[in-house]
Amino acid sequence: MKDHNPGSKESAHTVTTFQEARLQHSENLRQNIVHAAASLLQEHGPEAVTVRRVAERMECSTKIIYNLFGKKEGLAKYLYMEGCALLSQSFESVPQQASFETYFRDLAYAYWDFGISQSSFYQLMFGGSFAEFKPDAESLQGTATALKQITALVAAAIEQGKLQENDLLLAVRMIWAPLHGVIHLYLGGHIESEEAAKRLYDHTLSMVILSLVGVSAN
Repeated sequence: MKDHNPGSKESAHTVTTFQEARLQHSENLRQNIVHAAASLLQEHGPEAVTVRRVAERMECSTKIIYNLFGKKEGLAKYLYMEGCALLSQSFESVPQQASFETYFRDLAYAYWDFGISQSSFYQLMFGGSFAEFKPDAESLQGTATALKQITALVAAAIEQGKLQENDLLLAVRMIWAPLHGVIHLYLGGHIESEEAAKRLYDHTLSMVILSLVGVSAN
């Protein structure tokens, strides 16, 4: 019987251990369950996302979901992180602009579009639609990562002396709070139409820019 040459094709195969294969299977199953929960969230809203209904869509037992996520809060956290990924993709799709105000407005409109088109994710992340779920440190870091384009833009503007506010965290919150407020009011039914909400959003955005840079944008 011949010894295998270490450089031969036979030795080029990557060996996956049983434990590694089981972990890969669990992660794939977890992702499929999150996608099923996300489809329920988008189609029917947060009240539809129950362990029983997710299990029905996956055609599996509720025990499998409990084993992978613990309580419903564990599944909600994965949905939260999915929302963060979608928001991050929205911002990343915005081309960078040389003008602070132009790039800032483009990012702000991407945030508006995400809030309207992904309203169920938005309400989960920022509207408290899952009363059982409170963002933990990892979830909040996911939010910070999703907002990195805005944070980087504000940091650069502060360094270049373009903004009146030099506290980065405060400046980002000065931007986020009023823009979020308009979207949240609209999704909560407190503004009569999307058109009216968009006009208010545009006005609020101009006021935010004015408060940051001290000049009115065209």
